[in-house]
Amino acid sequence: MSQLIENFIEMMSVERAASQNTLTSYKHDLTDLSHYFKRKKLSLEKVENTSLREYFREISKSGATSSTLARHMSAIRQFYKFLFHENVINDNPMNGIEGPKLGRTLPKLLSESSIFRIIEHVKDLQTECKLTPKKRLQNQRFLSQIEILYSTGMRVSELLSIKISDLNQHNYFLNVMGKGSKERIVPLTEEAVSETRNYLDLLGYDRDLEKEIYLYPGSRKNKCLSRQYFASQLKVYAREAGLDERNISPHILRHAFASHLLQNGADLRSVQQMLGHTDISTTQIYTHILDDKLKLAVKENHPLSKKM
Repeated sequence: MSQLIENFIEMMSVERAASQNTLTSYKHDLTDLSHYFKRKKLSLEKVENTSLREYFREISKSGATSSTLARHMSAIRQFYKFLFHENVINDNPMNGIEGPKLGRTLPKLLSESSIFRIIEHVKDLQTECKLTPKKRLQNQRFLSQIEILYSTGMRVSELLSIKISDLNQHNYFLNVMGKGSKERIVPLTEEAVSETRNYLDLLGYDRDLEKEIYLYPGSRKNKCLSRQYFASQLKVYAREAGLDERNISPHILRHAFASHLLQNGADLRSVQQMLGHTDISTTQIYTHILDDKLKLAVKENHPLSKKM
């Protein structure tokens, strides 16, 4: 990897407190750009506007979606802004290059009954007598995870980063470290606390909890479970429960949490705080739910609607 890219990633980590996911994404996109320029016998710091436009055209021709192209442009724009401020380059080659227009697509929505169907399926598995201790622990761990995800709406990276010390089992609250190292406190449901207590009881037979850091430890010492592992487990349980695994992912659970809260009367500001969105405009993708509720309220309660 280019030293310039390394310097940029270090700045994003130290000064901007960017999340690990963001750093990994930026590193990947900028490394792709660097490889492209090497093939063209160009250097990162001496590239011109026309070369960058050609690079983006190639990405577009490869079949990349508008959102993927926009992500590449965002990473490269930040990178060249950094080089300009560091006086590595005299002119920013990204000037005048606009990203694709993106529509605000509505997230896929998983019904309440589908989520409960997965949970009940795993609970049924736990009643089987012939389960091995390892399988019983795996099932209980998943019950703890899905109950916490669905009751808090946290990101899966936040879920898997929970430390045992973050969990206060007495007051039903959880400290969550979100994007940009911003901490927030989210409430847990009784069911989430109960399933997590049961999970910790089983984990205590398998590991010394005094020596564990993470609530969901992985196979490697002092490492938590990976996002990929949890996502694959979610799909396996969903498929076993008779659901289409293509319509479910950890992020869809986050969308379900927000949508179901709003459908059941929560206000947008509360949902924003629970999701950890800095700007409420990010949360406003769910306003179609509020719009439908308002239309129904007017239709059912406004005097003029009764005369129509």
